Amino acid sequence: MTDQTTPPFPATHILVPVDMRHREASQLAVESAVYLARRAGAKVSILTVINPLGTHLTEMPEARKPDFEAFVAAEAERLSHAITPLFESHEAVNETIQKVIRTHGVDFVVMATHHPKLSDHLFGSHASQTALHANCSVLILRG
Repeated sequence: MTDQTTPPFPATHILVPVDMRHREASQLAVESAVYLARRAGAKVSILTVINPLGTHLTEMPEARKPDFEAFVAAEAERLSHAITPLFESHEAVNETIQKVIRTHGVDFVVMATHHPKLSDHLFGSHASQTALHANCSVLILRG
């Protein structure tokens, strides 16, 4: 039987990928990551991936960075836990998540998902793609 104060898996760096268009849906994932991190003594990072073309042709991706950093700071304060913001600009969200996992030494991912749409049945969601291709454990939460 394992000690109930520490998780039964090793975790030193927990990543929470967040779509800033649906940040409310990610709060459960952030809360869960912090809960696990406290027990494992792990650090937590929140990642967002912005399309390099922005949402409008006149907007650069960096224009979204202050809003993201404010979201991460608010979550860190709300949960009383240090959280590192990771802001990436790339067209391929799934590839970027995998790159961040490798380059930042992530050994556990916590992410939220939505009810599947037709395109998710054909191509898979970001959560399913992460779970299939990550070289670490992935916890997917439906909230």
